[in-house]
Amino acid sequence: MQIDITQVQKSNIDNYDFNNLEFGKIFTDYMLVTDYDGKEWSKFSIEPIKHLTIHPAMSALHYGQTVFEGLKAYRNEKGEVNIFRLTDNLVRLNKSAERMEMAQINVDDTFKALSKFIEMQKEWIPARDQGSLYIRPFIIATDNTLRAKPSSSFRFMVIACPVGFYYSKALSIVLGREYTRAASGGVGFAKAGGNYAASFYPNQIANELGYDQILWTDINHDYTLEELGSANFFYVRDNELITPQLKDSILAGITRDTVITIARERGLVVREELIKAGDFEKDLKAGRVNCMFATGTAASMTFVNYVTIDGSKYHIKSDKYEPMDQIKNEIDKIKFLEKSNNHNWNVVV
Repeated sequence: MQIDITQVQKSNIDNYDFNNLEFGKIFTDYMLVTDYDGKEWSKFSIEPIKHLTIHPAMSALHYGQTVFEGLKAYRNEKGEVNIFRLTDNLVRLNKSAERMEMAQINVDDTFKALSKFIEMQKEWIPARDQGSLYIRPFIIATDNTLRAKPSSSFRFMVIACPVGFYYSKALSIVLGREYTRAASGGVGFAKAGGNYAASFYPNQIANELGYDQILWTDINHDYTLEELGSANFFYVRDNELITPQLKDSILAGITRDTVITIARERGLVVREELIKAGDFEKDLKAGRVNCMFATGTAASMTFVNYVTIDGSKYHIKSDKYEPMDQIKNEIDKIKFLEKSNNHNWNVVV
C-alpha cells in the first residue's frame, strides 16, 4: 500500500517540555489524511499538521455527523514502541460510523497507515515516567450543504498528542439524577461528538461543586448506573468486580474490556449487572464496597475515593485496595512490553 508522505522542514519537538505535558494541547509534526468522495477513499497521505480550510456550510459543523477514537502508544526504557489495541479501536470507529450513517474505513489499510504515522514520530512518545502518546483518529462529514441529510463525502484524519497523566489523584464523583448522558435507542454506545458536548453543561455544574466527574444514570429506569463522562465505572463488592452491563447508552470501553479480561485471568469474579443507584448506595452503607475506579484511554485506570449520592458522601480507600492495584500494574506492564499477552493487543512499531 502506497502512502504519500510530505516531510516537515523542521520538527517542533524541541519547543516543548515533556516533563510538563498538558492533555491535548501539544501536537506532533504530522497528520494522517484520507478523503471519501461518495464511492471510495483516496490514497492515505502523511503531511505536516496544519489548519484546515473549510466551507462554513460543511455538514459536520451544523449536524454533528462526527465520530472519533482515542488510543495510545507507549515507549519503554529500551526504546520499544507499542500501540495498544489498535485494531479494536479501528473496529469500534467503524461501529460508530455505521450508527451515524458515515463511510467506514478499511481496517487493514488504516492499521498500516496509522502504524507508519506513529513510526515516523517515535521521538514524540514520552518516556514511561512522563506519559504516553495519545492518538486521535476521527471522521467528519464534509458535504457543503445546510440540508439536514447524511453527508456523501467524508474526511478521515489522525492527529496525536504527547500527554502526561490525565488524573494526578483519586477522583471524587457525584451520582447524577437530573441529566442523562445518552438515551436508550440513541447513540450512547458510539463515540460521537455530540455525546460529549451534551455532557459539558452538567459536568461544569458538578466541577463547580467540587466533583471531578458525574456518575451518569438512566433516569428513566430506576437510575441504573451507566458510566462516567469520559470513562466506564467499576466497583468491587465483597471482593467481586462489578460493572454496569453494556447497553446502547453505554460505550463499550476498550480499557473496560482489558480490565475485565485481566481480572478474570487472575481468578476474580466479574459481574456485569444492571445496578440500581439505590442498591449501590445500600452496598456503600453496608460497607460492602472495597474499591471504585474509572477506566478509559485518557484516564487509564483511575481510582475513585469519594462518591456523593443525594448529598451523602461516601469515602472508600480505593487506591489502597491491593488486588486492583495489581491489575493496574499488570496492564501497564503489557502496554510497555514488559509482559506478554495472548490477545494480540500490542502493535510494536
